[in-house]
Amino acid sequence: MLKFLSLTAIIVVLDHATKYWAIVALKGQHYWPADGNLFRLDYAENYNMIFSLTFIPMPLVNVMAIGAIGLLFYLLYQYKDQHVLPSVGLAFILGGAFGNIPERLIRGYVVDFISFDWPDWLFFTRWPTFNIADSAVNVGMILYLGYVFFVEGKEKRLDHMDTGIDAQESSVS
Repeated sequence: MLKFLSLTAIIVVLDHATKYWAIVALKGQHYWPADGNLFRLDYAENYNMIFSLTFIPMPLVNVMAIGAIGLLFYLLYQYKDQHVLPSVGLAFILGGAFGNIPERLIRGYVVDFISFDWPDWLFFTRWPTFNIADSAVNVGMILYLGYVFFVEGKEKRLDHMDTGIDAQESSVS
């Protein structure tokens, strides 16, 4: 479990280092690069949830996030001796949580600075600005849920099928 918590720590350090850099290098500046149509680094203060979503009050988001950290530790402990994929996913999610929660509690906002453009046929012209912690949460969710739905679910179905076949064979004998 320690190796997965080490991955969490690396993500937290990387997130806070890049946010510090964004404050020093980008705050009060025009985005970089100046012709950044597809990709740009642009300082933003996010007073809401991930991707600036606003449908839940921030005090409730903070309480839920702290509760989620406890759940993530429990799940990481449960998966530690099983497959590496869900553990890596959970470590990424924890890293993202520990990247954003202290900032939100201390400053009241999270520093975001990564911005991408999307085709105009989508509902917005630019993807909401985000940071390393947000990215880690999303990558972690993809890894964890991918494992749960496609690997763990398949293994459970196969185990169930094997049990059914074994029961049929023993009843025939």
